Amino acid sequence: MRKVIGVDISKAKLNYCLVTDDGEVLDEGHIQNTLDGFEVLQTMLQQENLEVIFEATGVYSRRFQYYLELHDIGYTRMNPLQAKKEMDTLRVTKNDAIDARQLATLQMTKHYPTTIVEGDVYLELRHQHRFYQEITDDGAQAKNRLHKCLQDTFSEIEQLFAGNSTSLYRIIQIIPHAHMIKGQSVAHVAKMIQPIYGTSQVRALKVARKLLTLANRTAVSVPVTSTLTEQTRHWATKIIAYQEQKLAIIDAMSKAAEVIAEVDILESVPGLGRVNALCLIAELGNINRFATPQKMNAFVGIDLRFNDSGQMKTTGFTTKRGNATARKILFKTVLCVMAAAGRGQSCNVSEWYRRRSRDIVGSRKKIIVGAMDRVLRLIHHMVINQETFNYK
Repeated sequence: MRKVIGVDISKAKLNYCLVTDDGEVLDEGHIQNTLDGFEVLQTMLQQENLEVIFEATGVYSRRFQYYLELHDIGYTRMNPLQAKKEMDTLRVTKNDAIDARQLATLQMTKHYPTTIVEGDVYLELRHQHRFYQEITDDGAQAKNRLHKCLQDTFSEIEQLFAGNSTSLYRIIQIIPHAHMIKGQSVAHVAKMIQPIYGTSQVRALKVARKLLTLANRTAVSVPVTSTLTEQTRHWATKIIAYQEQKLAIIDAMSKAAEVIAEVDILESVPGLGRVNALCLIAELGNINRFATPQKMNAFVGIDLRFNDSGQMKTTGFTTKRGNATARKILFKTVLCVMAAAGRGQSCNVSEWYRRRSRDIVGSRKKIIVGAMDRVLRLIHHMVINQETFNYK
């Protein structure tokens, strides 16, 4: 006799329901979402050979999932979207106890496979990458705030360098206000910024001349003694700290990924650098758990959806129900692959993109999404077969 226990997980408690294959409810109740509650449930699982099913509820379900993995207890983790669609009925009454019963009934009738447990390295990479994304977002916010402060203190300094240079923020730390150097000599300004350039006095003098030119034509709205001067220095310091933190996270991810081969395999694709490879593996996880590339498409959220009715036929559009972070990385990966093709490093993805976009006028976003699908196909094939890229 099959027995299934459905568990509905919320912030503070777990509702459970134990059913048999003939639909009989043997036991139901709730326990606390704590270690004591998990031990009570484990006692039930040890007494009988039970199938466990629960719905992924983000941070609240991770503790329970981790506890099951520590004690080698197999489980089925359902996607919340899938669970909602499967459990939707005409009945409007809904609560945690009903959800637990419906989850158990679903597993009894649908026979969902046991969830494949990813290795610790993939989980660690994902945690590190999510932190990397948070630092990136904080850095972007800090840059916006610095830009706002600079409009009052030294607006022209943003023209000092063409790109997003760390040297710019180090100079702003030293000279957050234009009037701090206005009227000074080139030698004096060069001495102020010399620590940034080490022994390169020529470079320091060149930058000092440009700084003085920018300072002399800058119109400020506050004096040097204003609190905005210190705020400008503060945000420049924050940005530098965020940049250093991002580099440290990438180094940690590289060390963690030394035990798996996927990063080196992905790096062999033209245009796909180490950071992109690490970020993709962090979000996709163990690629071997995907039986087909189409399952990877669904995981990322670029699988097509059609709404046809009668004579109305649609061309299809992406569901966008998967991993949004992975989609963003894939989009940038396609752009990097195309940039590499422009430098003479072509691959099958760039050739496909070139053929399909030849006669396109206007936006090429749909073609890029199609190229994202080709990238996933390529990655899946290489990882499953343990092959590096070789374009023939």
